[in-house]
Amino acid sequence: MLRIRNLASGSSGNSTLLWTDETAILVDAGLSALQIRRRVEASGLEIEDIEAILISHEHIDHIRGIERLSKRYGIRVYANEGTWLGIRKDVENRGMLKDEMVFGDIRITGFPVPHDANDPVGFQVMHDGNKAVVVTDVGHPTKYLKNALEESSVIIIESNHDVDLLKNGPYPYYLKQRILGPEGHLSNEDCGKVLGEVINEDTVAVMLAHLSEHNNKPELAERTVKEYAGEGARIMLTGRGAAPEIRL
Repeated sequence: MLRIRNLASGSSGNSTLLWTDETAILVDAGLSALQIRRRVEASGLEIEDIEAILISHEHIDHIRGIERLSKRYGIRVYANEGTWLGIRKDVENRGMLKDEMVFGDIRITGFPVPHDANDPVGFQVMHDGNKAVVVTDVGHPTKYLKNALEESSVIIIESNHDVDLLKNGPYPYYLKQRILGPEGHLSNEDCGKVLGEVINEDTVAVMLAHLSEHNNKPELAERTVKEYAGEGARIMLTGRGAAPEIRL
């Protein structure tokens, strides 16, 4: 059984825990090491059970805890070359992401996403014939994203903002343009459109992630996504704390 729990999602930090009876990994570690340890323990594991941390890109809300987690607990941190160039932290236990990696009974495949980072990626996670996808920062839908999402049992995907709320909100103009740009963040509408093309009756759950506190509302994100993905879509929302556990 593959278990999945989003430990945190948003501009204050992102991290997703995936584990089986044999293996446990983290996708991103954007909280402090102490917060991550506590949330891992709340999920029934010990921090020492984590075999690897996979980094999607170098922004601080995805890497905040990696230096201490690596040094204190000996957890190996994997990122691609471009991401390592952007990580300005003293991470002792470094590893390089490969196109496909195997940790125990979990197989990981990365895929490129458009975002304003050096070489950002999303992750496909395979276990016992089931596929989950974690992609929390993506400027716009691409063929790589659609291909990665197809035939996924669980999808954790960014639904960052409502376009009207963003345009009329408090952010300065340059930041609005960055978020709305092709390497910014995925809107509720674009999230719904791509989900509408890929989800089906075999999709166990879709978790909307990286919702903006200022430019989105949970009920608005869910409603907008369902307009495109269908009312029958099994939508879940991440929050400031750990989200519910999903089992495959």
